[in-house]
Amino acid sequence: MKKLSADKKGVFGLTAVQSFFGIILGIALLAYVIVIVIGSLGDATILTQGSGTATNETGGTLKSAGYTLTQSSLGGFTNPTITALVNSTSGLTIQLANVTTPVNGIIYNNTAIEWEAVGVTYTYDYDTTQQKDLQSILSNTSEGITSFFGAISPVYVILAVLVIILVLTVLVRVVQGNDKSMDNTPAL
Repeated sequence: MKKLSADKKGVFGLTAVQSFFGIILGIALLAYVIVIVIGSLGDATILTQGSGTATNETGGTLKSAGYTLTQSSLGGFTNPTITALVNSTSGLTIQLANVTTPVNGIIYNNTAIEWEAVGVTYTYDYDTTQQKDLQSILSNTSEGITSFFGAISPVYVILAVLVIILVLTVLVRVVQGNDKSMDNTPAL
């Protein structure tokens, strides 16, 4: 009598199933690493930001509701620093302590005085074209992965059922493959 563990005839495709699951596990691990890297890159500023200066930006009214800086519409607008405020009608300098330094590009007036025409000089940082392109690539890749996996979900359900049937078939063959004269332990 041949010993089952020596000739492996009773192991119906077990090595193929092990290889299949190894490949699937490797692909899943690679996809997981890619998703983590994309998520990390999306939150990081890899490239240096550009910096700009707006000199004597006019036409705004500085009231308690706030004045929105023109350059705040730039992508990645950050770190605005007001360097000068001038009342354009009278030419008087407005003290910087009378306004709240903007975080989102809106200057808030901290006094009861409302200035109708204000000239604002400030510096700011913004995303360069390269930084915008990088964000676009990361966004497109992320959306592509999401839509791909969302579109093929029925295929995964069918594949999962087939894999479960295959695994059950292999297990039944392995358990049934033992000779009655041998002990009752399955040959895995």
